[in-house]
Amino acid sequence: MIAVLGVLFAVIYLASTSLWLVLQAALTPLGLAPFAVEVVYGVWFMAGSLAAFIVRRPGAAFIAEFLAAIIEMLMGNFGGPLVVLFGAIQGAGNEAGFAIFRYRRFNWVSMCLSGICAAIFSFTAEILTGAAELLQPGFMLAKLAARVVSSIIFTGMVCYFAGKGLARSGVLKSYPAGSLYADAEILEDE
Repeated sequence: MIAVLGVLFAVIYLASTSLWLVLQAALTPLGLAPFAVEVVYGVWFMAGSLAAFIVRRPGAAFIAEFLAAIIEMLMGNFGGPLVVLFGAIQGAGNEAGFAIFRYRRFNWVSMCLSGICAAIFSFTAEILTGAAELLQPGFMLAKLAARVVSSIIFTGMVCYFAGKGLARSGVLKSYPAGSLYADAEILEDE
């Protein structure tokens, strides 16, 4: 399952890069081009969050994110090996969000927290690698806030409802999330 999610999200991540570039071009006349990436940034944390929701084991989020980043790089992302480094950092952030609850809560709160941690980890990595050294503090905080909101929407809410929907459909019945929601659906109908 983790491998399948890694491949699926590698394709989604590469497509998101194209979306980011289109948004950047559209926002340039308004002076908001640097925020284009922040709007879609939460998409790049989704593999880890969804993998953890489905498998419910420590390490699932990291492996899914890292694998998706490797495949995305091999598919031709212009970031090259840096994509893999950031995939590992984002996966560690996803893991941190679930580790706060000791891998016992896999609800929309823990998934949103997973996305927020991934956003903070990735933003910190950008600062440490010098990618944001020329930005003013207020501008950096605004970019971080936009990234956090994006991660709450995509990594938290979209993944939560997608995972819950997949589980209720029965396609995940051999996984912890699938058995949990499939049983709950049966009990609700009685």
